Amino acid sequence: MGGITRAAKASRDRLSDRVAIGMLIRAFPPEEVDAAIDAAGAREQRSRALPARTMVYFTLALWLFGGAGYDAVLARLTAGMRWAGVATGTRSAPSTGSITKARKRLGPEVMRRLFQRRAAADRAETARWRGLRVCTLDGGVVDIPDTAANLAAFTRSQVRVSVLAGHDTGSLLDVAVDAARVRPGEDPGPADLADLGAQVLDTLSPGTLVVSHRAGGQRLWQAAAARGADLLWRVRAPVALPRLHALPDGTFLSRLLPEGNPVAESLAVRVLHAADAVLVTTLLDPDQAPAAELAALHRTRWRFESLFESLEAGPVALRSQDPHGVAQELWAMLCVYQAVHPWRRKEAPGRALPGLGAPGGVQHRRALRG
Repeated sequence: MGGITRAAKASRDRLSDRVAIGMLIRAFPPEEVDAAIDAAGAREQRSRALPARTMVYFTLALWLFGGAGYDAVLARLTAGMRWAGVATGTRSAPSTGSITKARKRLGPEVMRRLFQRRAAADRAETARWRGLRVCTLDGGVVDIPDTAANLAAFTRSQVRVSVLAGHDTGSLLDVAVDAARVRPGEDPGPADLADLGAQVLDTLSPGTLVVSHRAGGQRLWQAAAARGADLLWRVRAPVALPRLHALPDGTFLSRLLPEGNPVAESLAVRVLHAADAVLVTTLLDPDQAPAAELAALHRTRWRFESLFESLEAGPVALRSQDPHGVAQELWAMLCVYQAVHPWRRKEAPGRALPGLGAPGGVQHRRALRG
């Protein structure tokens, strides 16, 4: 009986592995992977046991099989790819060193292009509230190894990430990745966050409402408003918000003056007090934008921590020893989140997709600031 039980468990594990790989292939079909490889100039110049396409799926699969070594991940991957009818290259048993070299040949640009293609497709599905497309602007930092190569590129052992996400869908609409260029032991300041956050604002347009809790201050506010977007943001620090006109719903109208520029044009805003924050918005009419609904939008905003929750990885520290590996690993994580989160949204609370976890050897640590 015990042998039957072990055999049944092994069969279920194999099926779970193949379903997980099938999920990646469905999210990133071979033709899209090949297009990204060619666009990035990462196509192999001769026949290899580990072609670029296989290495793309391998780098993604590292985020599916927590605790597994390179050889085990590759074995699960090739079995899943064959099950899905996707070519894997010549049959061989490459060493860990060969796999590491193949990852370096692939580089990070393929992963970035895969992510950007998926993000562009997801922008059309953004949820709407009272006619406005609603998205969340959030961000945080991820720890990386403090090797000499990483510290030379990033100044400190962290990478900052700014994310524009669908408010309801959780899809990542745009992401900016940058070094945390502040002194060790210090959190990124508003100017640092604003400079990074501004990189994800190109997709904003009139008819969009941007919700944020830690967006980086008035500089970023002005940059978003300049693109015609409406805003609903928490006041991060003491800001002069004169009570110019009280409104019947308990909110009031005010003017927001750009930081460090007293002669610049101020921005008309409406101020409301939510349970956990003071919020300012460009939506001035309480009939068209009731305060209770605005507070609810802020309370239910997408959070940066959702990246790790969907992957069941906890906040993580990446393991790559060099900047190119860090970038590849980080963009792969974002791609896998894009593949996983639609399935996670359909799962009942407390249930998880098979085989999800952090890459083998990843340290699980609290890595967020802000």
